[in-house]
Amino acid sequence: MKRYGSVILLASIYPALILAQNLPAGYDVVSKLQQQVWMDKKLATADPNYTNVKGTPLIFEKFQNGNFYFSNKTFITDRLINYNCYVDEVLFSDEKNIYKATSQDIDYFTITSSENGSILLFKQVFLSSEKKRIFMQVLYQGKSVLFKRYRKEFLKADVGQPYGSNRQMDEYNDYYEYYVSVYGKEPVILKPRKSAAAEIFSDKSEIMEEFFKKEKINLKDEKDLIRLIEYYDKN
Repeated sequence: MKRYGSVILLASIYPALILAQNLPAGYDVVSKLQQQVWMDKKLATADPNYTNVKGTPLIFEKFQNGNFYFSNKTFITDRLINYNCYVDEVLFSDEKNIYKATSQDIDYFTITSSENGSILLFKQVFLSSEKKRIFMQVLYQGKSVLFKRYRKEFLKADVGQPYGSNRQMDEYNDYYEYYVSVYGKEPVILKPRKSAAAEIFSDKSEIMEEFFKKEKINLKDEKDLIRLIEYYDKN
């Protein structure tokens, strides 16, 4: 079993602070489940090799402490966790090897930033447009939910290629998408256009239009997006 090589953080991540009362409730610690996660034969070892690649598909340079919350209402605390958002895989480490968790059994997982102690809460969400389940970070959760989806674009080296950008090596570039679940409905992508927001919040179009004008909401600003969903829920 090979050891995990060093990785480079592609871009700085600004984790939203999730207060303790918003963490998943109703989950009980079960010691046997901890053995199941570490010993289950269904778990595949992960052997990512980024020697000749710029960047990484992972969201953190180093594995961070975190928790798993499972569909049978049990959870495991204080694991070393990272997330491969390029292929949507949750990884955990024993500081020697990297393992891929069986994500279909995971409702939520959390990652605690070692830099500022803030907690990123990820929820498994089904997107019918893609016909699959993925993990997205919960930025705000009330009657509605605001999600942040971490994405990676893989670009091949194109040195010497006609019309290429002279990219010296393969690389991962990161970007984000935001999704909104209104009153329990399936999450839909919130594009950074006022017309897209108007369609999502069409049932309260007048008050939302007034809020946009008064507060000068920037749909590319994460804090403004949180304010927007909070206001929608309260009115």
